[in-house]
Amino acid sequence: MRLLLLCALSVCPGAIRAQSGDVEQGKAIFRSNCAFCHGLTGRGGRGPNLVSRPIKDVKSVVRNGVPGTTMPAFQDFEEADLDRLVAYIGHLSGGGVKSAPVAGDAQAGRRVYLRSGCAGCHRIGGEGSVFGPDLTRIGAARSPEYLRESLVQPSADIPPEYEGVTVTTRDGGRVSGVRVNEDTFTVQLRDASQNFRMFQKEELSGIAYLAKSLMPSYAALPKQDLDNLLAYLDTLRGEVKAGAGVKKAEGIR
Repeated sequence: MRLLLLCALSVCPGAIRAQSGDVEQGKAIFRSNCAFCHGLTGRGGRGPNLVSRPIKDVKSVVRNGVPGTTMPAFQDFEEADLDRLVAYIGHLSGGGVKSAPVAGDAQAGRRVYLRSGCAGCHRIGGEGSVFGPDLTRIGAARSPEYLRESLVQPSADIPPEYEGVTVTTRDGGRVSGVRVNEDTFTVQLRDASQNFRMFQKEELSGIAYLAKSLMPSYAALPKQDLDNLLAYLDTLRGEVKAGAGVKKAEGIR
C-alpha cells in the first residue's frame, strides 16, 4: 500500500486528489450508516472499536455482517461506496492514538461478576439468564469505554430490545420487565424470572415505559473491582453458533 501511494505521489498527483475525495465520501457514508454504533471517530460505542481492527477484515464484515450480533449486512452497497467507506476507516486507523489496553485482572473480574449476581440477568455461553443481553462475545462486540459506561451509567444508552416497561393491573398489581412486543391490543414482556407475560391493554389501568435501565449501576464498586470486572468482560470473545442469522441493513446509504 505504501509503495502504491509513493507511485501515485510521483507519477499521478491527480490520483491523490481522487483518494482524498474517496475518503471524504467515505466519511459521509460512515457518518450516515456507522457512526451511531461505532462513534464519530470509529473508536467504539454500541459497536466495537474499528480503529484497532485489521483493515483487511472490514470490507467483509460490512458486506456480510456478523452472525448473532446487531451488526447487519450492507449487501446493497455499491462496490465503489464500499471501497470509499473502507478507505475512510483506513484513514481513521492511520491517525490518532490507539485505545489503551484494558487495566485490571480478568480472573479477579470473573469473581466480581459471580458475586455481584450478574448471571441472574446475563448469559455467558450456556450459563446464566436471558433477561439481559448475552455477554458471550461482549468483549468483541463493544469497546471498553462503552462497557465501562454501561456498568457505571446503564441508563446512558439502553438498547431498544431491552427497554423496560411496568404494567399496572386494575386491582393495583404491578409487573415490570423487558418489553418484548406490543400491538394495539396487547403488551408482552419478560420478567426477571424469565417468564413471558402477555397483558390485554383493556384490562390494565396503566402502562409506564421506563426511561431508566432495568440494570443497576455499579458506580459504587471499588475502583479495583470495577477495573477487574471490565477486564473480564473484555476477554469475552466467544464464537457465534453456526446457523445464527444476520440482519440485512436498512435505511440510509
